[in-house]
Amino acid sequence: MEELKKSVENLTILYAEDEKTSREQLFGIFNLLFKSVDTAFDGEDAFEQYSQQKYDIVITDISMPRMNGIELIKKIKKQNPSQNIIIISAHNNAEYLLEAIEMGVDSFIIKPLQMEQLILVLSKVSHQIYAKKLSTRYHQQLEKAIEEKTQKLAKQYITDELTGFFNRNALINASRSSDQQHIILLLNVDNFDNITITYGYDNSDIIIQSLANVIKEYIPKDIMLYRINSNEFALVTATKELQEMQLLAQTLQKTILQHTITFDAFSIKTSVTIAIAEGKSDLVKNAYIALKEAQKIGKNRIQIYQKDSPIELLQSRIQEYMPKLRRIVAKRYVVPYFQPIINNKNNSIEKYECLARVIDDDGNIQSPLEFIDIAELTGMIPDITKIMIDKSFQTFAKNDYEFSINISEYDLNDGYLEEFLNQKIKHYNIEVSRVVLEVLEGISAIGAKKVSNS
Repeated sequence: MEELKKSVENLTILYAEDEKTSREQLFGIFNLLFKSVDTAFDGEDAFEQYSQQKYDIVITDISMPRMNGIELIKKIKKQNPSQNIIIISAHNNAEYLLEAIEMGVDSFIIKPLQMEQLILVLSKVSHQIYAKKLSTRYHQQLEKAIEEKTQKLAKQYITDELTGFFNRNALINASRSSDQQHIILLLNVDNFDNITITYGYDNSDIIIQSLANVIKEYIPKDIMLYRINSNEFALVTATKELQEMQLLAQTLQKTILQHTITFDAFSIKTSVTIAIAEGKSDLVKNAYIALKEAQKIGKNRIQIYQKDSPIELLQSRIQEYMPKLRRIVAKRYVVPYFQPIINNKNNSIEKYECLARVIDDDGNIQSPLEFIDIAELTGMIPDITKIMIDKSFQTFAKNDYEFSINISEYDLNDGYLEEFLNQKIKHYNIEVSRVVLEVLEGISAIGAKKVSNS
């Protein structure tokens, strides 16, 4: 009995029994065991109490006036399908037993009541309740832990760890979810790659933190702060005017230029280039276009986005010519034109210069100058050079003339040139001394070294 008391002492029960003597006898036993015991004299009284309070266990007789035990169980199960219910009754009719089982009754005790059976049934049901509560508590704790972890991950997803500002993900999400007019200031720390190389990654973090503190000090609450790249901050507002943001940009630029950052034995100053854009869409893209325009001029500048800027026009040309370039390379529509180099003394041909031309979709020959800058930007110069080398070698395999082919730093940096030339020299049986590589203007010292090595 003591063991049973420990397992049920925190449980509450509702006991429905129309027979007064039986009700009072069992109430005395239950009251010694359970935390609290409510009694009802019939099914209707029991359901009224049940509707006002929660119970761990409902114990009921079957034969009662106004509402019998079976009807009571049906109503309770409809309201709370998981309610633990025990039937104590003199009825042992198989029909009642079957119906009770179908309704999910936990146990059925036949009168006259045997104490051993009562203890056994109460122990069994109390263990079920304990297991259920433990499972519920575990799932609640698990759900809480998952929710906390989810919230933490969600915050990490949109927060820059170093500065505590919102990050690029947050900026993208914000731009997608709003169709309001906004203004953005994009701040790019000048020469940050060199700063990082000179002072190290740890110190570059100190520099960014210091600049973030300066920015935060000057920014009103209605401007959102973002760190969107290692050396870039974004300030976004829907409430300020363009002129106000220009003044803010000037203030930040001047303040940052005068701000001294100290770490270890070093003290440095830095500057920022700031781009400004406004609109309802493409805000970040337009700010980057303005930033690139500013950086083409120099450092420590402020640039406002203007529609149809040179960079945008170049982007339009890239979109127009990329499909054409792909067709030209795929179909090998690059053709060499051979310009003879004449010796004026004896009027003889000393060599040929191989010049690239292309065939357009209508079969017309065109100079590649119209889109050579696009080929450079999109990395297609080596593809064009390979076609020129192959077709030129094929032609000069039939004669003994010396010939020259133009190469660029893009060809040298791609790393293919020496091996490709050797393959074509072997394939077409060309004397190496006949091939001259003409290096285009603008090649760097590193590129020149690669030419020398080749």
